[in-house]
Amino acid sequence: MNLEKLFDLAYMFNRFPPAGFSWPIRIALLLIFVGSIILALYAQKKINEKGLSKKLWQKIQVWGWTNGLVGLLFVFFREVKTIYLGSRGWLLIFIIIMLIWLAFIIKFAKTKIPNKEAQDKKKQEFDKWLPKRK
Repeated sequence: MNLEKLFDLAYMFNRFPPAGFSWPIRIALLLIFVGSIILALYAQKKINEKGLSKKLWQKIQVWGWTNGLVGLLFVFFREVKTIYLGSRGWLLIFIIIMLIWLAFIIKFAKTKIPNKEAQDKKKQEFDKWLPKRK
């Protein structure tokens, strides 16, 4: 594999891409993009929760739908050899943007969502001052 081609703009943004992806790359990309859509559907079911976790699941849902649908569209463009849109560069730029977006979602989950132990400890601290039932 020649990594120097990643820095060659004529290769990355070729008007007429010579061929589609190899089978292992095709399968990997389809698994990633279809998996993103499945994650979005799962997140839709989890949105009913209250609090900050609802906001996290909404972010995951939007990321999953965007990643899945636009990614499948780019793969389709590549396979049918669409002029300009089927170039390798657009898919690479899209994947990099999706990874950066995923990093921001993970950062949100780590910083804003309190862990279960801290919530339980806080609830126990609050409950100890409440009157007990007889």
